[in-house]
Amino acid sequence: MSFIKCLNVQGGMIYRHFLAVILPLISVLLALGAGPVKAADGNAFTAIRTGSVLVGDVPATRLVIEMAEPINATLFLLDEPYRLVLDVAGANWDAGQLLPLGQLDEAGLKSYRYGRPNPETGRLVFEMSGPSAPVQAFLLPPRDNGGHRLVIDVQDNGKTAFSVAKAALKKQPYIAEVTDARIASTATQAVSTAAPADDAAMPQGRVVDITGPAPRPKRWVVMIDAGHGGKDSGALGATGLVEKQVTLKAARLLASKLNQTGLVIAKLTRDDDTYLKLRQRIDVARRAKADLFISLHADAFHKASARGMSVFSLSDSASDKEAAYIAQQENKADLIGGPDLVGEDPVAANELLRMFQRESMNESAYLADSILLQIKDLPGGDKRGHRFAGFAVLKSPDIPSVLVEMGFLTNKIDESNLRKTAYLDKLTGRLNRAIISYLQQSGR
Repeated sequence: MSFIKCLNVQGGMIYRHFLAVILPLISVLLALGAGPVKAADGNAFTAIRTGSVLVGDVPATRLVIEMAEPINATLFLLDEPYRLVLDVAGANWDAGQLLPLGQLDEAGLKSYRYGRPNPETGRLVFEMSGPSAPVQAFLLPPRDNGGHRLVIDVQDNGKTAFSVAKAALKKQPYIAEVTDARIASTATQAVSTAAPADDAAMPQGRVVDITGPAPRPKRWVVMIDAGHGGKDSGALGATGLVEKQVTLKAARLLASKLNQTGLVIAKLTRDDDTYLKLRQRIDVARRAKADLFISLHADAFHKASARGMSVFSLSDSASDKEAAYIAQQENKADLIGGPDLVGEDPVAANELLRMFQRESMNESAYLADSILLQIKDLPGGDKRGHRFAGFAVLKSPDIPSVLVEMGFLTNKIDESNLRKTAYLDKLTGRLNRAIISYLQQSGR
């Protein structure tokens, strides 16, 4: 039996070919350290297919695991080496001439093997060439004369994305069950009748749009987002200071300090007076495989007495009314550019991605605490503390992200400080210290 590479996605034919798997059965059994492979007496792995698909407009690697009976599987990740693991209670191997161990030539995948970690569990392990992690997983119904299928799409978005996904799956393993199946469209055109057309189907609704990554550098990557820009000037100070200018100046200072450490490659979402939608800022960070995302702002409030710094991380519900108001104002930035994207979550409604985002939110909270520790003796300091709100710009599912309000331009004291290069230099020095401390303690 051969692996069938299915490279047809969303109606666009890419390519398809057969990868022959030729390994002596005796070598397989020795490698597994197991006795003879039993025929299925309950549920069983009956086929595996790999291929390339587009998740949004970006290539991903697709795994299609077919089983004789409805699938109830647990998915998790391991590293050293990088592995994707699928456990199914009571499952055996019954894949015809397809051996229970073999090599793969799909992007990011090196090999697969079947084994029994205990008498009650059938385990399928995919060894990966890099830190690839699932970006979506869903079930497809049986075809004619075919089995039940679990589809998993994986991408290499860097070590931090892998670490976030691994930690999330460890806390709450992703469990694919028939009762949770999302039936995908079968309208996709097949390249060949040798493989099912609907292996290339996508789940209903918006798919996760994860922009293609750049080659991974050896140092941490920190994406610094200077809030607002271009036709979106942001807040206006009591004596005329413009937010978009303050945030860009602070972003450049912070990037310079981080780059000087030799530990970090700091990048800017914008390095000039450019207008970017909120989703574009997230995409820039994803393309760079950023380990952290820091958005800098200097906001306004209807009460001139409001002053001091805040560090925000993402939450479905705001920590207070002022936080809700600030998030609402920031999210309106997209309205300036035309169609309203604020109502759309930058991340598709995908349970797997929601799990990863919860873990990313935990990491974001640790980063926020690190920042507050460093700024507590600055004017306004940490008195406003760590706050939560639904900022659209913080919604990357696997990059720890915070938004730093450096002060209120509607407050004369804060505006005066933010106008001074010496003050911004001191503030960004503290942010630099906090970021390095977090990264070194994160263990990535």
